[in-house]
Amino acid sequence: MAPLHLVATVTVQDGKLQAAFDTIKTLTEEAEKNEPGLLRYFAFTTKNEQGQDQIVFVEKYADEDAHKVHRTTAHFQAFGKKAAEFLAGPPVIRHGDFIAGFENRANL
Repeated sequence: MAPLHLVATVTVQDGKLQAAFDTIKTLTEEAEKNEPGLLRYFAFTTKNEQGQDQIVFVEKYADEDAHKVHRTTAHFQAFGKKAAEFLAGPPVIRHGDFIAGFENRANL
């Protein structure tokens, strides 16, 4: 199977950005330690057209099975429960086929 590339964008409630950061830091640390099929996983902040804080996750999985594993881990399930406290709505998730680029020089 081919790698799965995914981008997920979440909008954060006003005043809840630090809570989001703390929860995402825990999620990413656990994912790095426990998910060998998760090849790239990082988040950055931005704002939407209305000026609301957003967090964008950039994810790369070895295959669809690795993504299924990610969604069923205890740390992802805990994130989902905690995220209800700071998300302004459901995530917007996009995935697609790789076109071009590189990642080997990244030191995140």
